[in-house]
Amino acid sequence: QFYGVILNETDRMTRIVKDLLTLSRLDSAKMDWKTETFSLKKSVENAYKAMEMEARRHNHKLIMSVDSSLPMFSGDRERIEQVLINLISNAVKYTPDGGKIEYSAENCEDHIKITVKDNGIGIPQQDRERIFERFYRVDKSHSKQSGGTGLGLSIVKHAVQYHHGKITVESEANNGTTISVLFDPRV
Repeated sequence: QFYGVILNETDRMTRIVKDLLTLSRLDSAKMDWKTETFSLKKSVENAYKAMEMEARRHNHKLIMSVDSSLPMFSGDRERIEQVLINLISNAVKYTPDGGKIEYSAENCEDHIKITVKDNGIGIPQQDRERIFERFYRVDKSHSKQSGGTGLGLSIVKHAVQYHHGKITVESEANNGTTISVLFDPRV
């Protein structure tokens, strides 16, 4: 039992250190962005596979819908996948067990839209502007249990901005959250 506690705390501390190092590199403009052309469809699917077991562990119904016409994308594949995993991870953490999470990627006329929609605890109006701040958590009581660092959405914001993207948030307290990331494939 003690070994399990130590292992969980070690994993949590490792995540915190990794997130802090990533943000430090972003701040100092020393982030090693690896730009390549890659299959966005495959990256969307990779993020789903990475989070599928965690969603099952919470008895969530994680539904993925991917437009087969997603274009090839030019950017840092690893960071894009980190963005998608962070968004799904937040949906898993902040949706009560047995919830529903819809994850989709579609090729729209002038942009690519990737959306994570949950039926979780939602984000009160007064907190919506602050969720991308470092260490900010809407549900402070959840932070230790879920292992959240309060850094994930800040990293998401930086990575999306680097790729000339935009993030939209629609949410209502106790009524779920929808976060969409929009990318212009021509950039």
